[in-house]
Amino acid sequence: MMLSPDQVSLIGLVFETYVMEHHKNDVLQIFQEASEDTHYPVVVNAMTLFEDNMEVGECFNAFPSQVLPIFDNALHRAAQTICQTSSSPQGSFNLKHNLHVRISGKQV
Repeated sequence: MMLSPDQVSLIGLVFETYVMEHHKNDVLQIFQEASEDTHYPVVVNAMTLFEDNMEVGECFNAFPSQVLPIFDNALHRAAQTICQTSSSPQGSFNLKHNLHVRISGKQV
């Protein structure tokens, strides 16, 4: 079974909002790293995410291989927004393109 386009949109929007609310500082910290080629994880606590939106949690549990790429795309959109709206002095950080979501059961 595949996720519907509406489900994909909802999951992406919910996760993008979640990143902006819960992981903005993590993304800003990654921007300060020197390497452009390194792959950077953003570790997300599953319980916190699923408490924010149970439907996203259910979709993740049912279709993890479909939902993780949606999370990654939403993370990239959130990172672009954070980069564009940050008040940091120009040149103090760079948008990274190798950001990846990692789901954890541990508090981070």
